[in-house]
Amino acid sequence: MFDFLQYGFIQQAFVIGLALALSASLLSPFLVLNHQAMIADGLAHVSFAGIILGIIFSGEPLYIAIPFVIAASLLIKYISTKKTINGDAAIGLVSSLSFAIGLILIKKGQGFNISIESLLVGNMFTATQTELILSISITVMIALFILFFYRPLLMMTYDENYAKFSKIKTALLGYILAGLTAFFIVIGVRTIGTLLISALVIFPSVISSQLTKSFKDTLWLGIGASFIIVILGVFIAHPLEIPVGSTIVVIYSFLLLILLLTKSILRR
Repeated sequence: MFDFLQYGFIQQAFVIGLALALSASLLSPFLVLNHQAMIADGLAHVSFAGIILGIIFSGEPLYIAIPFVIAASLLIKYISTKKTINGDAAIGLVSSLSFAIGLILIKKGQGFNISIESLLVGNMFTATQTELILSISITVMIALFILFFYRPLLMMTYDENYAKFSKIKTALLGYILAGLTAFFIVIGVRTIGTLLISALVIFPSVISSQLTKSFKDTLWLGIGASFIIVILGVFIAHPLEIPVGSTIVVIYSFLLLILLLTKSILRR
C-alpha cells in the first residue's frame, strides 16, 4: 500500500506540500482575519501572467515570475492605501489586468509549449528541484518574519489604527507581508494551480475558527489541519491519478462542511 513512497518524486511532493501547507497556514490568520483573504486569489491571477512572461523570456520562469508578482503585490498594497480606491478594488484592477495580459501572451507568444490546464490546476508530482528549494526557502522566511513580528502583526490584524497609535510601522510590515504572500503564491501556482492556491490560504483559518476562539489556537490548529490534509491529499491523489491540489481543496471543503453541519446540529 505504501510502496509508492519509495519514489523520489513522491517524497519531493510531500516535502513541497508540507512546506506550502505551513506557509499558507502561517499567513492565513493574518490575511483572513484582517479581511485580506482575496489578495491571495488576486496574486494567483497576477502570477499567471508572471509565469507566462517567464516561460517566454527565460529558461526558468520563476526567476521572472517572483519579482513580477512581488512588484504587483506592492502595487496593490500602495493603491489600497489611497482613499479613492479600496483594497478589494485594487486587487481586482491589478489581477484582472495581469490575467488578461497573460492570456494575450499565450495567444501571441511564439513557441509556447505548456498547457493552460497545467497552470490552472498545477502538478505537485512534476515539481522541479528549484521549486523544492524555493518552497522550503519561503516557508523559512515566513516563519521567521511571523516569529519576530508576531505581536505587531497581531495588533495590526485586529486594530490597525491602534497599532499605528502604538508606533508600530504598519506600512512597512504590511508591504513585507504582501511581498512574502506574493512569493508564496508564485511557488504555489506552479504546484497547486492558479485556481486553487488561494484556498490553501483561506481554509486553515476558516476551519480552525469554527473550533477555537483565540488567535494563537486558530494559528496552531490551522497548521495541524493543513499538514494532515496535505498528507491525505497526496495519499488519495496518486493512486487515483487526480491532481493533488484539487484533492486537497476538496478535503478542506468536506471538513468545513462537516464542522458547519455539526455546529448547526449542536445549536438545536
